[in-house]
Amino acid sequence: MTLRDTLFFFDFIDPVSYLVARELEALEASDRARVRWMACELRPPPTPMTSQDDPSLASMWEDARDAAAGLGIEFDPPSLVPWTRKAHELLRHAEEGARGEGMALRIFEAYLLQGRDIGRVDVLVELARAKGLDPTEAKAVLDVDRFESDVAADKTHADSLDVSVPPVMIRGDERREGFQDRHAIGTFLRT
Repeated sequence: MTLRDTLFFFDFIDPVSYLVARELEALEASDRARVRWMACELRPPPTPMTSQDDPSLASMWEDARDAAAGLGIEFDPPSLVPWTRKAHELLRHAEEGARGEGMALRIFEAYLLQGRDIGRVDVLVELARAKGLDPTEAKAVLDVDRFESDVAADKTHADSLDVSVPPVMIRGDERREGFQDRHAIGTFLRT
């Protein structure tokens, strides 16, 4: 197994996390393999659900739109901001079955670009099916909360490292916060 010495804390409702994820996916496979994706839910249950116009999310969107403009990306999220725990669980399920590559981007894009509610199990099962996972198994995994404790443990780990707002990449005592392009990420991973 490849050593994953860099932690990437992200959440699927965070558009800046998506931009960093795109840059990570563009790196060479050897560099991508050094990164461990860690769930960092911005609004974990039982936090009340909110809408996109929530003032607490305004700076996140402002930063994202500035960075996305240069990349030709237009966001179109749904008005409701869902809990992302099940989406993180689906990613864990896909990774366990060695089908994780590209799954995170599919989840991000379903929410941020296609306006789909990734808090709904039926939406996630459809994403799993499109990725080639068995939809019945994916639904069962999500229904029984198979990876819930792993996702919660990631958040606990994030808290222990003073990561409250993703995206954040950490390797040892070094950290990078916010948007980083693939060149900066590659340099960070190889330094």
